[in-house]
Amino acid sequence: MNLTDEKVDGNVILSIAGNIVLEDTTKLKDYVEQFIEDASVTGVIINCENVKFIDSSGLGLIVSIYKTLKKLDKKFALAALSERTMEIFTLTKLDNILTISKDNDSALKAFEG
Repeated sequence: MNLTDEKVDGNVILSIAGNIVLEDTTKLKDYVEQFIEDASVTGVIINCENVKFIDSSGLGLIVSIYKTLKKLDKKFALAALSERTMEIFTLTKLDNILTISKDNDSALKAFEG
């Protein structure tokens, strides 16, 4: 799993290349933790354009990140999910809870509204 990030107007866009699976959840959790603790960060977008698969531990981590950010009154969104990855969020009904946008710009606009 490769992780890159960029800041846009106080928000962090975290791009993931690879799968979000048990073996990589600690790496992702540790990486996101720095943004959760950063008072200047108001929202986190996880761009999943290059994610092919998410297992149950990956889903659990995403929900945990969402809940932590929500408690801190910070925003969270997923962006650019593949059809297969989106299907996982639909089957688990997480698409009803999480903000899922077609791309980074749409996620940033959702943060404004």
